[in-house]
Amino acid sequence: MAISEQWLSSQVALRSISIVKFAELLWLLDARGVAYLPALDWLVVSDLHLEKGSYLRSYGNPLPSVDSVATLKRLQHIIHDYNPARVISLGDSFHDKYSMSRMTDEDRNLLCEIINSVPDWDWVEGNHDPDLPEGIPGNPCHEIVQNNVVFRHEPEMHGIELSTKGKVQIKQQVIGHYHPKIRKTISRRRFSGKCFVVTEDLFIMPAFGQFTGGLDVDEEVMLALASKKSRACYMLYDGTIFKA
Repeated sequence: MAISEQWLSSQVALRSISIVKFAELLWLLDARGVAYLPALDWLVVSDLHLEKGSYLRSYGNPLPSVDSVATLKRLQHIIHDYNPARVISLGDSFHDKYSMSRMTDEDRNLLCEIINSVPDWDWVEGNHDPDLPEGIPGNPCHEIVQNNVVFRHEPEMHGIELSTKGKVQIKQQVIGHYHPKIRKTISRRRFSGKCFVVTEDLFIMPAFGQFTGGLDVDEEVMLALASKKSRACYMLYDGTIFKA
């Protein structure tokens, strides 16, 4: 852990960080699109979608091959700020199973350097990347359980099968997958951005990747997970985060 009370106070004052409570833990929601748990010294990030640009380009989309390096450099700066004991990448870290074959040697080396800078790195499987690419450091897993909280890519609403503890009812879930975004009008100005969505039982991460779109929080599929009454949304906009 590298952060201090003075640093945290300054970041909150600048609206670069919001502090919320979920699952009896304090979470720092960083305007750069990650969440940090001081009590555990864990950093959580979701939906990197590395090499999405090269994937789309292979189908004729005229996109530059800069998304992976941009995503990785942003993540590297954040990890330098927090110096966490553990990083959890919450699924869809790689856009498809051939991502690493398209990644440049420079980007691959940067990725490995970032992973090796952290004592413990967990790759939670996603629907885009059920298997960790060969030669990539870190621990592949289906989900991570901490007390009554599960970290996984998509929500499980009917209890979760745990190999060592039998079937238990998980009270809270931290997930990615949905790439939530929100629109807000303030003083006749319209704003749109990625967001965290938090209910009593569900914590939905924003997508971190450079070329990741989003699903509006008022779409039917999002409302089924987090109704307007039950949710709090924290919008990311121009380096700031605020409750929307």
